[in-house]
Amino acid sequence: MLRSTPSRVALVSVALLLSCGAIAVADPGEEHGHDGIPVPPPTLPLTPPGSSNLTLLDAADKDGTTNSDIAFHGNNAYVGNYDGFRIIDVSRPDRMNVLSDTTCRANQGDVSVFRTHDKRLIMLQSIDRPVTAPDCSGIDTALMPELEGPDGQFTTDPTNAETRTRARFGYEGLRMFDVTDPAKPRFLRFFRTACGSHTHTLAPDPRHGVVHAYIASYPLGSGITPQADRAQSDALGLTCKAPHQKISIVHIPLRDPEAGTVEEKALSSDSEPYDPDGEPRVEHDAQHGNAPPFVACHDHQAFLPRNIMIGSCAGDAQYWSIKRRGNPTSADGEPHTHIKREDGTTESFDFVHNAVATWDGRLAAITDESGGGSEPRCDAANTKRGFTFFYPLVKPGQPVDGFADLKGRAVIPRAQNTEICVSHNGSVLPTKDGRYRYIQAFYQGGNSFYDFTNPAAPQELGFADLEDDLGAADSWSTYWYNGTVFVNGGLNRRGPTANRGFEAYSIDRKLMPVSQQRWPWSNPQTQEEWQVPRR
Repeated sequence: MLRSTPSRVALVSVALLLSCGAIAVADPGEEHGHDGIPVPPPTLPLTPPGSSNLTLLDAADKDGTTNSDIAFHGNNAYVGNYDGFRIIDVSRPDRMNVLSDTTCRANQGDVSVFRTHDKRLIMLQSIDRPVTAPDCSGIDTALMPELEGPDGQFTTDPTNAETRTRARFGYEGLRMFDVTDPAKPRFLRFFRTACGSHTHTLAPDPRHGVVHAYIASYPLGSGITPQADRAQSDALGLTCKAPHQKISIVHIPLRDPEAGTVEEKALSSDSEPYDPDGEPRVEHDAQHGNAPPFVACHDHQAFLPRNIMIGSCAGDAQYWSIKRRGNPTSADGEPHTHIKREDGTTESFDFVHNAVATWDGRLAAITDESGGGSEPRCDAANTKRGFTFFYPLVKPGQPVDGFADLKGRAVIPRAQNTEICVSHNGSVLPTKDGRYRYIQAFYQGGNSFYDFTNPAAPQELGFADLEDDLGAADSWSTYWYNGTVFVNGGLNRRGPTANRGFEAYSIDRKLMPVSQQRWPWSNPQTQEEWQVPRR
């Protein structure tokens, strides 16, 4: 069991319905902290800001919020944040144009896009914190305290109990918008899911005229449904509580997307549980360590050329077959693979966060977001935790040993000292020569472009870690799309105007032997068959 202890540019404004400026609690998926295994503080001096082989082309700034994930369709980028989303014309990456900026409370705001049979363009956005209404009039629900006993359950006895802050029950899950007119997004429907939607991943199923949205969510901190609301949430089957041990899948018919339905699928009993606050320890008090372990996923990566879904499930990484696109082999009695790495030292996984596959389908790059995106981990050669690990991508059901089968691991070679830095979201470029090239976000370590063709010896080829009049690097998502690197960043924590927002970069051409095939769209958590580079 993994255990954790909390650490703690033109613009057309479109407001579907303005929400008031509610104060957000910590992101219920990024406050997971670390597993209590001591990590020495960084010792190497801070590498100065700068860039190499990545050139900034343009930026569309966005301050006062947390900027999160990105999707692409045609010439437009769909850019999420905790308070809504923007649609940005990227046909000229050196002259990007904000087409709309929609206010719609959306912690954490991950996005995806797809076409319906009648050619409408639909966007989904993840909502991972209860709000008061399904549409954009919703604001964060109120917070309330409750006692959690030594068994991790609600109690009225203060003995050895700990006060927890909970968000009142409301709407969380997926919002659906019609974005056919990028200047006028239109809310369509809300799909409610247990524990909301921290992230979601599309699995297209054209043969059956459906797209399946895999929902990753988990019971943690303020996101757990308070006892006062359990009667209501239980009646709807939407109570968020440990151990969870399931994912939700929204099945969306392409002929009538608003008629989508929600189904739950179990996670297997041999999944590695994740303990979000560890056992009681001297440095805390007798009350610490109450929060119950859970089994749940943070992210899914669909590799459709082999019909594999990679589940990044906090305590371990998992491979499921999705030959039946809407029915993954994640449950007991079905063929799936677990990658576990736990030996009680800093060599263990801390929090398995996300993954991506190489385009030849041979390797999975699995990210450990040690410290929950709130602690310094990037100490160059002295780094102890927070790596991206490289493992064979095997047929689900075949074993992978988290230690013996490790092919290598990567972290930026530029020491960040006390800056918040750890591996985060990225994408593998579709190279035409078979080399493995990765562009990846590292929060305040900026963006790294590296080669892991030899996974035992990854090499950084370029980076952008800028601090200038625009703002200071704090990159959440960094993806390649049709020859340009796009970054969304700024977690509203480096100063009131220090977010860099949405940026476009070029990579030195001699370092980017990518396929000339242009993609009509990209949801970065879904790697599709037609995207495989042509040699």
